[in-house]
Amino acid sequence: MLSIILIFVLAIYWGIISWRSRKYCPEERTAKIIKPISMIINLSPLIGIVIFTILFTFVLKGRFAERGTHALLVFAIWMYATRFYQYILAYYKKKEIFICSVSGMIFSIALAILLTPLDQYVSLIYSRMNWCSILLGCGLYIVFYAATFIVTKRAK
Repeated sequence: MLSIILIFVLAIYWGIISWRSRKYCPEERTAKIIKPISMIINLSPLIGIVIFTILFTFVLKGRFAERGTHALLVFAIWMYATRFYQYILAYYKKKEIFICSVSGMIFSIALAILLTPLDQYVSLIYSRMNWCSILLGCGLYIVFYAATFIVTKRAK
């Protein structure tokens, strides 16, 4: 149950940091780096769908529900970690956003590492939520893209 709460905390923390970063402009010096990273992050679910479809079709047999929800959730958490890294690069002169982004990245990575082994994921999340864990993963994506849309809208 604690891991489920930590996932909710990550989504809320992400939303707060994204909202607070709206009032700052990214550093010019890092613009060449953060734009490609942003594009890759935004397109990564499509790439992930292709890769995981191939894996689930040809390599990974059995436990489809567990593997599918696991892939969805852990992939979303890694997206959060990568976006926090992008914020570190973009706002390195803004101490508040920088420190919060470093904390968020460490938290995201720790959570992703904790949930990466399939058996660990099953015992911590899937055994409690079953198919509802797909809602948890989809919720992470919704929060991620909603906050990204808000920040991108501000930047234009």
